[in-house]
Amino acid sequence: MRVRPLTLVLFLVLVLVTGYAVWWHRMATRLLGLLEHNTELARVAGATITYQPPTLGGFPLGISITATDVKVAKPDGLSWSAETVKASAPVWRLDQVVLTLAKGGHASLPREGARPALDATATIAGGRVTLDLATGTPRSVQVNLNHATLVAAPLPAPEGAPVEAPPPDGTAAGSPPASLVPAGSYPIEDVSVTVERPVTPPTDHTGTGLALHVDVTNMTVPPVRSLGTTVQRLILAARVQGPVPAAPTVDAVTPWSKDGGTVEVDSLKLDWGDLHMGANATLALDANLQPQGSGTAELSGLDNLVDALHDGGSLRGNAATWAHLGVALLAKPKANGGAPTLKLPITMQDHKLQVGPLTVAHYPDIAWR
Repeated sequence: MRVRPLTLVLFLVLVLVTGYAVWWHRMATRLLGLLEHNTELARVAGATITYQPPTLGGFPLGISITATDVKVAKPDGLSWSAETVKASAPVWRLDQVVLTLAKGGHASLPREGARPALDATATIAGGRVTLDLATGTPRSVQVNLNHATLVAAPLPAPEGAPVEAPPPDGTAAGSPPASLVPAGSYPIEDVSVTVERPVTPPTDHTGTGLALHVDVTNMTVPPVRSLGTTVQRLILAARVQGPVPAAPTVDAVTPWSKDGGTVEVDSLKLDWGDLHMGANATLALDANLQPQGSGTAELSGLDNLVDALHDGGSLRGNAATWAHLGVALLAKPKANGGAPTLKLPITMQDHKLQVGPLTVAHYPDIAWR
């Protein structure tokens, strides 16, 4: 019996399609296994994670895994939820996973010490994860949020706490504010956060254990005269040097600090009204595990910052007048005709953040667990 060429072709096509479908299902099962492996690691670390049974899709060129009613609760009180989470990857690149939260997500963090209770929502959320296929753990994670809102709850006033009057000498009050984040609602147009770990963790403080990049666009803040209510852009690029502590505890952080661990702020850029700043710094922990550091900042529109500090009470008496005079004398015009700029040292110590002689912020103790 002679086999017709068309029949043979159809048979070969059927074999190829069937074989590809089997291979695709194997790859989809592998990706699902990698994601479930990370979920199980988080559970072992104490997190509670629940979701409805995931569904597979994306055939033939991609793989997608969709879970609904996703809820995560960590031991430190952080909780996160989303109606739908979709993880997808090309069938030939399982290590490149794209996350899509079409209906956004919600996160909350309870109050702890000087940190108020925080609540965050995003209308649209997503990201990208690069997996180490050998271990199944993430090498890099990028999270993108659009039309987000951060809400900080007010801290309750301590019972019987006296109201401290400002010093009569015209200097700023020495005690730090009660809250790390002032109470209020802060709408943000876009947020992007990327965290990367090296393939081989460092053995000492000369190697990078973690790299962080944060990019915030159009964040609404409490009104400040001369600066306005919108931070147009905030970009941070930083590196944690040395083996990254496993948890924010005294036992984990102390050896990292004693071995020379630092945080290198490679770049901090701020555009707020007419104030523009570019800075870099090296941060570390002192003997009491509190932050300290130094660096350099280049600023333009510094007069606006002086006015803001004067309005906020950090500069009193003639201090603002002298500061304006110093800016006028020391600021240098740019060669391209831009606004005059001034380079100043940055110091962070004893609960004070200073840019040159100006104390621009206070910060409370970090309460390590």
